[in-house]
Amino acid sequence: MTRKRTLAIALVALFAATAAFASWYDDYEAGIAAVRKGQWQAVVTRMSAAIKGNPKEGDNTRTYGAIFINYHPYYYRGVAHLNLGQYEQAISDFEKTSGPGEENRGPLEVLMQRAKSGLADASAPPTPEPQPQRPPAPVPVPVPVPMPVQPAAPVIDPGLRQQVANEISAARGRMTAAQQRKAAGAPQFAQAMQALTDANTRSATAKSNDELRVALASAQNAALLFDTAPAPGAPPPVAVATTTTASRPTAASALVLADTNRRVRQALQSYFSGDFEDAARAFEALTNDMPNNGWIYAFLGASQYSVYAFEIDESYRTKAVASFKQAKRYGKFKNGLPEKYFSRRIRRAFEATAVQ
Repeated sequence: MTRKRTLAIALVALFAATAAFASWYDDYEAGIAAVRKGQWQAVVTRMSAAIKGNPKEGDNTRTYGAIFINYHPYYYRGVAHLNLGQYEQAISDFEKTSGPGEENRGPLEVLMQRAKSGLADASAPPTPEPQPQRPPAPVPVPVPVPMPVQPAAPVIDPGLRQQVANEISAARGRMTAAQQRKAAGAPQFAQAMQALTDANTRSATAKSNDELRVALASAQNAALLFDTAPAPGAPPPVAVATTTTASRPTAASALVLADTNRRVRQALQSYFSGDFEDAARAFEALTNDMPNNGWIYAFLGASQYSVYAFEIDESYRTKAVASFKQAKRYGKFKNGLPEKYFSRRIRRAFEATAVQ
């Protein structure tokens, strides 16, 4: 009885061992069949089970009894991982296998290179897809809206307009005075009439203060010319006293001062003829001969101020003020400049000059 029980136990153990060996072999065979069909996930499952039962590869591996097979589960599982895109697992299996079994799926070196290339491509950052270039949206150009142009209203100083009217009225008064002394035929009178006409025209059409100032200058010039217009046959303004019975000192003085008297007479003639620039040059030269003569400086200042009045040149006005200061310094003009030699405007400028 005991002997029979022992034999039964030995048979059970033999059958159990045989079943265990048959388990990894069956998985390997099933895996090979899946390789032929391209069922790669089934290949991974079956070869993983076979490796668990028998992890050692070999070209002549015993299954049971006297049956030997070409056993390379790592090769086939690597091929399956490669086809599934599982490159790291494929490389790991290819490093453990020595090559293919009975079903050759390619040289091991080629399969390993494919796995490494696939892994490199998978590790590289994805190349961004080119975005379609859209043309830039046109920027709308604002259309300028024309603004209505408002004409600027002329700015006229009422006080300046009244001053022009007063100067024109004064020039007319000087014209009447010149006519009364029979000076209407003098060249200065004709020039004065032109200046007065210009003043009237500009005053009537002036649209700005600048135009009014031009009219003002014309009116003042007209008054000055009316004042300087000489009557026909009028005696020279400055006469050199002579006597038929001159004493020797008087005669000698006339002889010594003959050239100076001639130059003074020429300067005065230019002044009363209205040639004020020539008169200014002549009187300025005489200041070298008579540097302390107040009358010479008075006529020099009057000539310079007349040039300023005609040409509106401020440099002549500055020179005239300096000459008037010298005239007051060396001359005695208690009642100012005499009216018969100097116009009202020049007398005012002379009176307004302060001597420091």
